[in-house]
Amino acid sequence: MKIWLADLTYTQQAVSADLVPAAIGGIATFTERHVPLDQPIRLFKYPEKLAEALAADGCPDIIGFSCYIWNSSLSSAFARRIKEVSPRTVVVFGGPHYPILSAEQEAFLRARPEVDFYIVKEAELAFRRLVEAIQAADGTLSEIHGQVPSVHSIDGEARVHLPDTMERIRDLAEIPSPYLQGRLDEFFDGRLLPIIQTNRGCPFGCTFCVEGVRYYNKVYRSTNEKIRAEIDYIGKLMVEARGKGGRNDLFIADSNFGMYRDDLETCSAIASAQSAYGWPEYINVATGKNQKERVLAAAKLINGALRLSGSVQSLDPEVLQNIKRSNIAPDQLMKLALEAADIGANSYSETIVCLPGDSKERHYGTLRQVVEAGFNMVSTFQLMMLPGSEMCSEETKKKYEMLLRYRIFPRCYGHYEVLGKRLIAAEVEEVCVGLNTLPFEDYLECRRMHLVIHIFHNDGIFAAVLKFLRAEGLPVFRWLELLRDMRPPPGLAAVFDAFVAETSGELWDSREELEAFVQAPGNIERYVDGEFGNNLLFTYKTRAITQHIQDLAAHALQATRQLLEETGHLSDDVLAFIDDAVTFQARRATDLFDNLDRVPVVTLRYDIASYEAAKEAEPIAAYSNGAGITFRFELSDAQKDLVHRYLAVFGNTPWGVGRMMTKVFVKRLLRRAILDDATAIPPAEMARLKAMSPDAVVVGGTLQG
Repeated sequence: MKIWLADLTYTQQAVSADLVPAAIGGIATFTERHVPLDQPIRLFKYPEKLAEALAADGCPDIIGFSCYIWNSSLSSAFARRIKEVSPRTVVVFGGPHYPILSAEQEAFLRARPEVDFYIVKEAELAFRRLVEAIQAADGTLSEIHGQVPSVHSIDGEARVHLPDTMERIRDLAEIPSPYLQGRLDEFFDGRLLPIIQTNRGCPFGCTFCVEGVRYYNKVYRSTNEKIRAEIDYIGKLMVEARGKGGRNDLFIADSNFGMYRDDLETCSAIASAQSAYGWPEYINVATGKNQKERVLAAAKLINGALRLSGSVQSLDPEVLQNIKRSNIAPDQLMKLALEAADIGANSYSETIVCLPGDSKERHYGTLRQVVEAGFNMVSTFQLMMLPGSEMCSEETKKKYEMLLRYRIFPRCYGHYEVLGKRLIAAEVEEVCVGLNTLPFEDYLECRRMHLVIHIFHNDGIFAAVLKFLRAEGLPVFRWLELLRDMRPPPGLAAVFDAFVAETSGELWDSREELEAFVQAPGNIERYVDGEFGNNLLFTYKTRAITQHIQDLAAHALQATRQLLEETGHLSDDVLAFIDDAVTFQARRATDLFDNLDRVPVVTLRYDIASYEAAKEAEPIAAYSNGAGITFRFELSDAQKDLVHRYLAVFGNTPWGVGRMMTKVFVKRLLRRAILDDATAIPPAEMARLKAMSPDAVVVGGTLQG
């Protein structure tokens, strides 16, 4: 029996779902341990590789496809083509992109006749038993329908079979590691990100999440021995991948990492890998909602590579009740943010707009609290209607009068030649853009505020300004409101206006009309070329930083001055300090992704570098230097190497760089400020020279710029 498994990703604009296919690897190793097979199960990630194998080796007896929000249409397109050429091939789907109500499950299956069986929830045990059943029935599928728990199907007489789910695997070590068996070595190509999972399940019941259902409420874990061995094995492979210009990070699939005692053992293993292999530099993971002291202890072990999460989604009591979520207390949020800063870790909080019962005022209230808590990242999301979540039910949609629209999932589109036929696929997602308590116009205003937060607050682009505001007890969120409401310089204003227009313009009333548009001649190329289908927040943030950094500085200065006037803190000295701070920060963020060898130079009245670096800053007068202080802004060799490696993966386009910004701790990319050895210019002479060229800087008696 020839069995293949595919966890497909789009590849033509960039690798969209960029994880090593460890999940299907585990399904393969588990099946092979229990089922006698003549040949190993083959694994596929890239559509091109699967198409080549189909052409060269013919269709398999069984092929399984993962089904996520980012690849369900792509998997269906391949499955349909395989069924056209080889009707005998058994097509199996599995993954979270599947409804939870029986009527909706039946509709899902009837709309996809290419799918013979759908595995619900965890797949290892169910897939093994399905393969055993197919072997026993000698390919007679009519004997199998409804007989294997967790395996849904529609039989040859159009009858639906939705058996109950089978038991979960309690000890994840029962799944032989596909890493340690060498089954995933081929995927360490520098483009894909290794992923590990130390435990499964989530004790929380959030209605917007597929793990919020009761099935996942108990948490089951692997063994420390298996986890440590996987980390060491991956580290050795990543040295080679990095040496070829590849990435150097890690994804941990746990829902609440750091919340459990054994997570400290995992972090100890990661710290050993960092010492031995220089990997991972950055870890993408959702840290635990409780046990924050343990989460902080975990972060300390791995040298700031971990993002510390204080995710709340909302802090409004009514909204939280509607989504069945309990949150960390606001005072604990502030403590977490402060302690994360102490250990040099990246801290972030997540929020979602348009949750049931939300309004603009309630959403802003949540944003205000997480901003004032001091997180260096505030991630802002739209409400995606995930089919495997309670939120996606028709009952919930009607109750809150959800305004639902459709759009193409960012970067998830492409065209592929499969068995002599061109396939076009794109992933359509359903998003909520309004409620009975939040009109669409308010939704657009919230999204504009999100862009302000991503540009001016996140990633430390204006860290010195934020530090000053917090040191003086001034409201940071009010500063962000001013940045939103005050008209920016023309170039930057065009960026914001285009963002709002595209945020509205990307939405479609009808899924069918959007799918037809994608299939129309020439349109899929427009998506691949970047005209449509981008992550708008990060694309427009990238445009602002790479093309309008001086406008950003001017707008930040304008808003800060207004805030100082409102709060009675405005003085000549303070304004001069803020002027230097935004100038300093703009130079640090200049040419981060091109012209890497350029060295901007500027002379300032205040030592902003020392102010920003101080754990507890002194009054600004302590940093004043009447003679002027000259800084050079350089990228280190390590920074250049990191940028080159990621640009090779994602590309030097606004959407490629935007994707890169979601993968790294951007503050570590900012240029280093180095004191220049040149003799300081007397203030009067500096003023005269600058009057000749206002945009220039003065270094050692030479006018530059």
